[in-house]
Amino acid sequence: MFSIVIRNKNEASHLEKVLSILKQMYSSDFDDIIIVDNKSTDNSLAIAKKYNCKIVHIDQFSYGKAINLGIQAAKNNYILLLSAHAVPIGQSFFKNALNLLNSKKNIAGLRYINSYANYDRSLKNDFLITQPLKYGLMAACCIVVKDVWENHKFDENLPFSEDKEWSNRVINNGFNIYDINETFYYFIKRNQKSELVRFKNETLAAYQLKVEKLPSTVSIIVDLIKRLFYLNPKLFIVNSKLDIKKAIIKQKLKNKF
Repeated sequence: MFSIVIRNKNEASHLEKVLSILKQMYSSDFDDIIIVDNKSTDNSLAIAKKYNCKIVHIDQFSYGKAINLGIQAAKNNYILLLSAHAVPIGQSFFKNALNLLNSKKNIAGLRYINSYANYDRSLKNDFLITQPLKYGLMAACCIVVKDVWENHKFDENLPFSEDKEWSNRVINNGFNIYDINETFYYFIKRNQKSELVRFKNETLAAYQLKVEKLPSTVSIIVDLIKRLFYLNPKLFIVNSKLDIKKAIIKQKLKNKF
């Protein structure tokens, strides 16, 4: 049996969709949902209560702290971390995860495959995660083993990539993380402001974890000039040519009727 931890802030409409799908498709696979809520002002909490979720409040938010609070409140050893914008896909989503968890020793977690590149990498590595800072758990949809977490909490100071840092740390401590041949659908539309906040946090975490080297001012300027005067215009030209060709096809087809 699984517990599910969902981090949430003003995601009422998305949260309703995710919870309804979980209840409709997987009610026999879990018996515990924890919503870690970050001062929501919409009706998220009413929706959480409607689906009998435990509600944990977080004031000074960080992704790692939210995960830690959620796992701490969970009653089961196997915990699905799930975004309010992600839904499991397939009848065997939980069942195959349980089989894999029970068949492996020293397992700390499972990463669900969500792209062909991810799948191709998994096949080459026999589904064992070997580069955790790049391909470790994705907190949007992954399994964490609470027994491992008890001694290896998520870093609460990182602005982002807390899932990758945790993956790297537990693997360095002798545990394994596996890709699982199941998937999920991630649905979200970010505005420019949220995209920039995400970019800032991702970049800061990459520097802190030394996944990326600190760039020089010159390299930042050169990259910006390249994007503004080469890559963006080139992309515009390619898209414009494609749009023109589509318009011509439409006109030719139209003339046949």
